[in-house]
Amino acid sequence: MHWADVIAERLAAQGDSHVVATGITPSGPIHVGNMREVLTADLVVRACERIGVDAELIYIADTADPLRKVYPFLKEEEYEQHVGKALATLPSPDGDGSYSDYFLTPFFSALDDLGVEYRVVDSHEAYLEGKYTQSVKTAINNKVKIRDIISEVSQRPLDDDWFPYNPTDENGNMHGLKVTNCDWPWVEWVAEDGRTGRTNIEKGGGKLPWRLDWPARWDWLDITFEGYGKDHSSAGGSWDTGQHLAPIFGSDPPMGMMYEWIYLKGKGAMASSKGNTVSGKELLDIVPPEIMRYLITRVKPSKHIDFDPGEGLILLADEYERLEQRYHTKLNKIVHKSLGESSRKEQQLIDEARKFELAQGIRSGTDFDSSLGISFSHLSTLCQIKSQNEDLLTSLARTHGVDVNQPDKRLIDRVKRMRNWVDSEWFPDNARIQLADSIKSADFTSDELKFLQMFSQLIANSEWVEDSLLTTIRETTSNSELEPRQAFTTLYRALLNRDRGPKLAALLVELGQNNVTSLLDQLS
Repeated sequence: MHWADVIAERLAAQGDSHVVATGITPSGPIHVGNMREVLTADLVVRACERIGVDAELIYIADTADPLRKVYPFLKEEEYEQHVGKALATLPSPDGDGSYSDYFLTPFFSALDDLGVEYRVVDSHEAYLEGKYTQSVKTAINNKVKIRDIISEVSQRPLDDDWFPYNPTDENGNMHGLKVTNCDWPWVEWVAEDGRTGRTNIEKGGGKLPWRLDWPARWDWLDITFEGYGKDHSSAGGSWDTGQHLAPIFGSDPPMGMMYEWIYLKGKGAMASSKGNTVSGKELLDIVPPEIMRYLITRVKPSKHIDFDPGEGLILLADEYERLEQRYHTKLNKIVHKSLGESSRKEQQLIDEARKFELAQGIRSGTDFDSSLGISFSHLSTLCQIKSQNEDLLTSLARTHGVDVNQPDKRLIDRVKRMRNWVDSEWFPDNARIQLADSIKSADFTSDELKFLQMFSQLIANSEWVEDSLLTTIRETTSNSELEPRQAFTTLYRALLNRDRGPKLAALLVELGQNNVTSLLDQLS
């Protein structure tokens, strides 16, 4: 059974209506790693809907959080003065609008493309509108109790003068202020440089510390489920303290689920602050939304994901294509059953089917009753050697029965994204196809040259279709002094200037007879 369906069954046992929350601080590009949190919540909502449980997804934009430092993608001279101020109050890096909107706008666009339905809660607006007011009063009135709980659970004692609210100074800065007195709704403070002042909490001048903000929003938003990253999951961490603090704010803590990081190949866990990211928008420019969703649906949240936007992404997309074929031929007939009503084998098949179903952009079911049957690896080859879509479709008509006049809209969409992918920095070098400009005899041994000359003579009389060319390749290889592996390597080196490549017969067809024979004629 898919993990999202397991969560949905547990939520159903607690009630017939739920609020599923997710939240990300828009301090930088919202990347694929962040998307795991949002899509995890979306999958739970969809799983609830499947069994008739009402569920709403809310996305909390933590725009009240301060800019913690000048990140590598920001200009030091422009943003040094803004460190410590709420993200919602900062200027956009492009000078148009707010800092938070600059990163949230493409993120919301990506969520729309992914078929995620959500309600946005802006935390900065929530503080200004008084949504947190009662929670702040509660925190201040229970200051000592909260301080002792945090100190005990986290094993990091807080000072006696610790205060459960971070006010802003006259410039909107939260950093370096120490509260000296509170006479609701005013707090008095002293800054590190000796300045003194006071702030009206009811006017939204500041925010609760994160360990308090989290359980406070659980209460006023009636949240019943929320996923959280492993950085919050350690003993004494913010999730742990939140469980103890939630009753003080008036509610039981929600059901939670820890999710692991997504690691960018060769660079570690994705983090905007370090610049090692692929944004959700960037990924959707090169692959269809269902592939991005499948990246998340196929792995349990407790397991980390190694994300390779190059060769690994092609393998992932091909895996999805195979699953789609299997779904339409077998898995769509599987009867969904609860854990207690099905065998282990049935649960494995249900899990496989649900990985596909939850990867779809629509809320339930699928838009199509069959797969395209065209692997992404094959499409990547075609997009490189067929610059015109008309030629590409003609090739696919020959090999895959594509209707040139009325091609599947999924195919046209994938071709567009694949061309973006090929042109991007993420496309793997070992998948790039470029016919060599020339062949230098000095680069090959005498046996290799004999093999290439024999191959050149045989293909001159071969029909230029995949089956005939495959026969020619086998015949030339069997009559050569070279081992089969060396023979294939020799052909790839001659044709592509590299040691390996796509399936050779199919590659030759797509490269074109005139181009290949002209190149090999240089050995005559």
